[in-house]
Amino acid sequence: MQTIRRFYLYAIAFISLEFLLWGSVSLARSLVDFAEVSSERTSLASALSLILVGLPVFLLHWWLIQRSALGDLEERSARLRAIFLYGVLLATLAPAVENILALINRLLLEAHGFDPSLALIGRSQSLGDNLIVIALNALVAAFIYWVLRSDWSEPLLGETFPETRRLYRYLWLVCGLVLGVIGFQQFLLFVFEVMFSSGAELHPRLANSLALLIVAIPLWIYFVIRTQRSLTQVTERTSVIRLVVLYAFVFLSAGGLVFSIALILEAVFKVLLGELAGLASFVEAIKQPISVAIPLVGVWAYYGPGLSKEISALPESPRRNSLRRIYYYMLALLGLGVTFAGLQVSLSVLLNVLIGKTFIGNELLRTRLSSGLANFIVGLPLWISTWGPMATEAAQQGESGAYARRSLLRKTYLYLIIFAGVIGVMVTGGNLFFQLVSDGLGAPPQNIRLEILQLLDPLALFSILLAYHWQVLRSDDHIAADELEKRHSQFAVLVLVPEEGEFATSMVQALERQVTGLPIAIHPIPQGTPDETLSAAKAVILPAELLAKPSEALRLWLQGFQGTRLVVPTPAENWHWVFGSGRSLASVAQETAEIVHRLAEKEEMPLAGHSAPWMTAVYIMAGLFAFELVLALGWLLIRITSR
Repeated sequence: MQTIRRFYLYAIAFISLEFLLWGSVSLARSLVDFAEVSSERTSLASALSLILVGLPVFLLHWWLIQRSALGDLEERSARLRAIFLYGVLLATLAPAVENILALINRLLLEAHGFDPSLALIGRSQSLGDNLIVIALNALVAAFIYWVLRSDWSEPLLGETFPETRRLYRYLWLVCGLVLGVIGFQQFLLFVFEVMFSSGAELHPRLANSLALLIVAIPLWIYFVIRTQRSLTQVTERTSVIRLVVLYAFVFLSAGGLVFSIALILEAVFKVLLGELAGLASFVEAIKQPISVAIPLVGVWAYYGPGLSKEISALPESPRRNSLRRIYYYMLALLGLGVTFAGLQVSLSVLLNVLIGKTFIGNELLRTRLSSGLANFIVGLPLWISTWGPMATEAAQQGESGAYARRSLLRKTYLYLIIFAGVIGVMVTGGNLFFQLVSDGLGAPPQNIRLEILQLLDPLALFSILLAYHWQVLRSDDHIAADELEKRHSQFAVLVLVPEEGEFATSMVQALERQVTGLPIAIHPIPQGTPDETLSAAKAVILPAELLAKPSEALRLWLQGFQGTRLVVPTPAENWHWVFGSGRSLASVAQETAEIVHRLAEKEEMPLAGHSAPWMTAVYIMAGLFAFELVLALGWLLIRITSR
C-alpha cells in the first residue's frame, strides 16, 4: 500500500509541476509579445488555466511528499523519490540545453548575415522564447537541485539514490557525446565543401556545427569528469549501467566505422570500374562516410582502450571472461554479417556477367559489385580477427577451454547464426523449388538458368554458414560431454539423512536428473558419523533439521569435513528459516542439484543478491539493444520535427 501511495504522489506531483512550468512559459511568452495577447486570447487563457490547475495540485502533493520524507528515513531513501527528483532535473535541464543550443545556433547565423530560419534547431523561435524557457526551467531545476543536496546531506538507505544518479549522469554523458559527434561530422562536411567547392550555402552548416560543438563539448567534459571522480567507489566501477554505456560507445563507433570504411572503399571501386569520373565526383561520394568515420575513430580510440583496461583490471573470474567475450562475439557477428552480404552480392554480379552475359559496364552491376567487394574486404578481416581468438580459446584443454565452450555468449552466437542459416536455406530453397516447379509446369522465367544459379548462390552460402557453425557447436558439445562426464565421476556427493525416506529419495532423483554419472552415497545419521571413505566426498548435503539439534559427533564431523556443505531448509521444531522456507521438497531438491552441478563443473556460486556472470552479459546485451533503439527513435524524432 505504501508503494502505491508513493507512486500516486510522485506521479501527480510530476504532472502538475509540468503543467505549472509550461503554463508559466506560455504566459511569459504571451506577456512579452503584446500583439499576441490582443490577437490570441486563447493562448493566454490556456496558460492561465494550466497554472491555476497545476499550482495548487503540485503544492498539496509536494507538501504531503515532504512531510513523509522529512519524518521517515526510509521514505526519503525511496527509489521513487530518487527517480522523481532526478527525472524532474532531467526534464527541466534538457529543454534548457535545447534552447541554449537554439539560441547560439541563430546568433551564429545572424553574425554571418544569414537567415535564422536556416538554424538546425529552433529555427522558428525567437530570443524571448529561448530566454523564457531557459530561465523558468533553470529556476525549477535549481529548486530540485536544492532538494537533492538536502537529501544527500544526510545518510540514505540502500543504493537507490546512487543508482539513479548514476543513470542520470550517463544519460547526459551520452547526450553530450552524440551531439558532439554530430557537430564534428557537420563541421568536417563544411571543411570538405570549402576545400572542393564554393558557395554561400556552406556557411549555415558551419554555424550549425559550431553551435552543436559549443554546447556538446562542455556538457560531455563536465559529465566525463563527474563520472571519473565517482570511480573511486567500487560500486561505480563495476556498475552494469557503466558497462552498458562503455560497450555501446565501442560497438556503435566500431559499427559506424565498418560501414563508413565500406562506403569509402565502394567509392574507390566505382572509380576503378569507371562509374565515377573526376575528383569532384569521388569527393562527393566519400565526404559523408569520411565525415562520419573521423569522429567515430575518436570515440573508439577514447573508449575502446578504456573498456579493455576496465576488463583487464578485474580479477580473473567468469565475469571478467564474460565481459571480454561480449566484445569479441558482437564484433565477430558484425564482421560475419558484413562479409556474408558482400560475398553474396559479389557472386550475384559475377553470375550476371558470366551466365547472363551482362556487360560489366552496366551501371547497376558496377554499383552492386563495388558495394559487394567493399563489404567483403572490410568484413572478412574483422570477422577473422575477432572469431579467431574465440575459436582458439574454445579449443584449449583444461578449465579455461571448458568455460569458453560452455559460455552463454558462445552458445548464443552459434545458435543465432545457425538460426539465420536455417531460415536462409528454407527461404532460398523454397524459391528454388518454386522456379523448378514453374519450369516443369511450362511457365519458366525468361532466363531460367540464370534464375536458378542466382538462387543456388545464396543457398550455397547459407548452407556453408549453417554447416560450419553446426559443426563447431557439435564439436563443442562432444568435447564438453567427455570432460563433464570425467568431472562428474570425480565429484562424490554424500547425503546425510535422519533416516531413509522422502528426503533421500527426492535428493537422489534430483541429482541423477541434473548431473549424470555423479557418485552419490546416502548415510543415515542414526548409524553414526560417516567413515573415512564417505568423508572423502567433495560435498555433503544435509537437511536443516539435523543442524537444528546436532549430536556432538555430527558437529565435530562437520567441522572437520573438507568439502562443501549444502544445507537444505527443511522444517524443524521451533526453527524458522528466513530464506527458502515454505517450498516443496521437490523444488528445494532441484535447486540443490543445480548447485551441485555448478560445483561439479568448478563454477562459482553467485552470492545472494549478486548477479551471475551470464546475467551481467544478458543485462549488457539488453542495454545495448535498448541504447540503439533509443538512438533510432531519437533520430526519427529529429527527422520528423525538422520537416
